[in-house]
Amino acid sequence: METVYVTAAEAANYTGLSESYLAKLRMGTGPQIGPKFLRIGLRAIRYKKQDLDDWMESKSCGEVVSARRRF
Repeated sequence: METVYVTAAEAANYTGLSESYLAKLRMGTGPQIGPKFLRIGLRAIRYKKQDLDDWMESKSCGEVVSARRRF
């Protein structure tokens, strides 16, 4: 299987998140941990598509409860 790399803009489009949010996750200053990325030189950022998929999958919250319990 061939490794596919995408730019930050393509990663934002792929995940449905904004580029600025992905940039904040890369900074590591908040409580959230973002997907793995590669920094090529000073400015070029690339993500492996598989890393994006793995990260999105790790954010899964499980089943959705359809009805609220009443006590």
